[in-house]
Amino acid sequence: MSARILVVEDEPQLRNLLRLYLERDGHHVTDAGNGPAALAAYDADGADLVILDLMLPGMQGETVLEALRDAGDVPVLITSARRSDAERIAGLRAGADDYLAKPFNPHELTARVAAILRRTKSTASDGRPPILSVSGGRLVLDPGSRRYTLASGASGRLTPGESSLLEALAARPGAVLTRQQLLDVVARRPDEVYERVVDVHVANLRRKLDDDPGDPWLIETVPASGYRLLAVPDPRP
Repeated sequence: MSARILVVEDEPQLRNLLRLYLERDGHHVTDAGNGPAALAAYDADGADLVILDLMLPGMQGETVLEALRDAGDVPVLITSARRSDAERIAGLRAGADDYLAKPFNPHELTARVAAILRRTKSTASDGRPPILSVSGGRLVLDPGSRRYTLASGASGRLTPGESSLLEALAARPGAVLTRQQLLDVVARRPDEVYERVVDVHVANLRRKLDDDPGDPWLIETVPASGYRLLAVPDPRP
């Protein structure tokens, strides 16, 4: 699956290595060594995926991520020497689709790139998925664009991981899905850190969709088990 990938990395050797591996997989690669150059490249040519180092000279990667999120919903894979759980989770909360700590094996990076692109392609316009509506239109989600609208009139866009998780819950309303089952849906590694990614996605969904965890209408936490969808999917038109 060929894609346009923007690599944002200030270390020339690593930047060139990533270009080599990605081009071997058939991708078209543009690269940048700092934040302003990255945003200029994205504004000029766009991208299907951005690989973003957080520790950039001058404009930090977090600022670049915020600008990318303001501009649209391009998938972002963070790479960073910051390895703590807190840093990884902060990156995902900020809108990244995945987080890979340095040093890393380039083969793992290309595998993660392929996984993100598969998820993105599965909700693309070819074979457009049906609209998901729950609770009499209290929430309406277009999985193709990941755009949602609430009955209050509020609207926005989910990340690929958030959309996939919500669709998985909606496919089995009332059933408890374990964190591991949901982890498989969002294609993360099954270790302790990445199991917590499910919790991050759920927290983001609740924030975006006005779902109070103390009095939920959409997603219920089932202690020591996982999550289930409380809302009832509306009949398909």
